[in-house]
Amino acid sequence: MVFAAWTQPALLVRWFAPGENVVTDVEADIREGGRYRVEALDSDNRPYSISGTYLELVDGERIVLSWNYDGPVAALRTKATLVTADLREISPMLTELTLTHEKNPSREAAGLNRANWKSCLAKLEAASQSIRDKPALDETPKDFFSEGHRKIQDHFGTRRLADRLGSLSVHDELKAADAAFIARQNMFFIASNDPYGQPNCSYKGGARGFVTVVDEQTLAFPDYNGNGMHLTTGNISETSKVGLLFIDFERQARLRVLGRAEVSTADSLIERYPGAQMIVRVHVESVFSNCPRYVHKMQLVEESAFIPGEASNSPTPDWKRLLAVADALPESDADAAGTDTDGEKAMNRDS
Repeated sequence: MVFAAWTQPALLVRWFAPGENVVTDVEADIREGGRYRVEALDSDNRPYSISGTYLELVDGERIVLSWNYDGPVAALRTKATLVTADLREISPMLTELTLTHEKNPSREAAGLNRANWKSCLAKLEAASQSIRDKPALDETPKDFFSEGHRKIQDHFGTRRLADRLGSLSVHDELKAADAAFIARQNMFFIASNDPYGQPNCSYKGGARGFVTVVDEQTLAFPDYNGNGMHLTTGNISETSKVGLLFIDFERQARLRVLGRAEVSTADSLIERYPGAQMIVRVHVESVFSNCPRYVHKMQLVEESAFIPGEASNSPTPDWKRLLAVADALPESDADAAGTDTDGEKAMNRDS
């Protein structure tokens, strides 16, 4: 699994950038003599890249690669250096990693690389724990349609149409048009399953563009302070499977994204979202558009005043002032406790 984290692009994006830096793209020809290139943004949104050649690959045991940095840090812009990762199984649940970064041209470069690797390996450890005992992230179904889908398609004579639309619209990565569509949205719906098989659907809202397209196979979005139930994030931590539905009511268009998700309180993106408690990353398995004809045309009046921002804290929702929850509020919300009793009004459901 650790070897896979070094050699699968979908896993490399989780940990191959230190601190608040974020991987934006990975290209890798995983073979001895094959080239790789990792594109990333540093904490100041400055682009940089790491590239080189796989010099040695021993499955599950050893990775040796040349290392070229191209970016804003002058001390790291040097001739190619050499990185070696040796893996040794200590037990079925424990791997020893010995990492060597050789041929640094200066003490400054060596010190910077040492600090960067320390940060990256902490992320690798966290990523390793989150994907342990789960199917490979690039594992996709043999057939997009199940037996149940086929029975209903056959009943209405739409099997050929379903196959044609599937071949035309279903793809396993985010295309440029998908990324542009997602970047315009300020809300979506997310479905998840609990470990008992019960599906759950939740609404997620934020400022326009609050869903980040990390790369062609990864989305990320913040999880803000809510009602404390953590139904979606709890389901993700146990079953990982999710379905996202983006709807643009002004343009009457929609987009679905299916995949596996993970939740982290230490994700490098969290500093980019004021007020976020966690970051959810979705590793894309299927993306497809839907017929828009039943999408009602609506216009946005205003975005929610409760969306956290840089300038000030968001207001307290009325339901937290209900007497019924006053003694159950977490310490961070204790000052919101009140004596209100009209629950329907607090939930904007009163007539």
